[in-house]
Amino acid sequence: MGAAMKVLYDHQAFMQPYGGVSRYFMELICAMRELEGFEPLIPRFFSDNQYLGKKRTFITRRHFPGKSRAMHVLNRPISELALQDGSDLFHPTYLHPYFLPWARMPFVVTVHDMTHHIFGESDVRDDGTRESTRILCERAARIIAVSNHTKSDLCRYLGVSPEKVSVVHHATNLRYNGEPPIPEGAYLLYVGVRSGYKNFLFFVSAVARLLEQANLNLVCAGAEPFSRDEMQALRGLSLEHRVRHIPIHCSEQLASLYHFAEALCYPSLHEGFGMPLLEAFACDCPVVTSSTSSLPEIAAEAAEYFCPIDRESIVSAIERGLAPERRKALIAMGKARLVRFSWHCSAEKTLEVYRAAV
Repeated sequence: MGAAMKVLYDHQAFMQPYGGVSRYFMELICAMRELEGFEPLIPRFFSDNQYLGKKRTFITRRHFPGKSRAMHVLNRPISELALQDGSDLFHPTYLHPYFLPWARMPFVVTVHDMTHHIFGESDVRDDGTRESTRILCERAARIIAVSNHTKSDLCRYLGVSPEKVSVVHHATNLRYNGEPPIPEGAYLLYVGVRSGYKNFLFFVSAVARLLEQANLNLVCAGAEPFSRDEMQALRGLSLEHRVRHIPIHCSEQLASLYHFAEALCYPSLHEGFGMPLLEAFACDCPVVTSSTSSLPEIAAEAAEYFCPIDRESIVSAIERGLAPERRKALIAMGKARLVRFSWHCSAEKTLEVYRAAV
């Protein structure tokens, strides 16, 4: 057996306290450490990210206020490390091209979605990601797409050669472990950010009557508290007493919210993968979701689907999913579907990509 491949990772994804991208890299690296022929190199940097905070061999955990200052301070030591440590490959954890002026080794990028190319600035904030994605995909030795749909989008919008892109699905280790229910009463669950293409306000307007008629609440987990515009919309629909925001502080809390929900409702217009679908499957929560983008690829037969811009379609799908026998069947199919997704498999496929890149 030859020497292990040394792969360098950076700080970008771990400037957030929690979130899908940082969780992806944490889970992937943990799974890959179990494989032969791989050695991760992770610089020591300041972060309050909850995932790496539990992996003290990876990181010195300390709050470092000011993201822009942190980026300025961190770029230099990471570049110096990359030039000196004999790394075989670099895998940046997000799409900022700060490293290109000093990059002396091949690199791999993961593209989670193409929403910046598909939607306008009214739906996705223009933070430079669109141009950065184009530049990095041109320069990368290999590209990882998190779904076949995202690979198709890459080829369509950036003209990337299909041979350069490998599909590596996400997985989840989230499991319900007996935590008590958090909200009282029956509720539908919405997880994650709510702006733009996430289609939240249209979804709420579609289900307003159903919530009242079925005596259901809507719990929105994670992301920011309701904005002024959202509160105004909820008051206009007379739903301020039925729609509640709950911040997520730990995985156990999130698992409990899934487990006790009547169903996860995921009305997004577009997703590169759709991690909440797997999380719901893992916590015995039925899924009702849009029939768009990658979502049918991930959930297959284990979900009820609706057209996300058709109010009647949304309500009908939820009513079907809440019927007792159908709800039970969806939970069983979700468990069966989840078996197809594992971090061990993702790690093996990622290592194949690394080997192809070098």
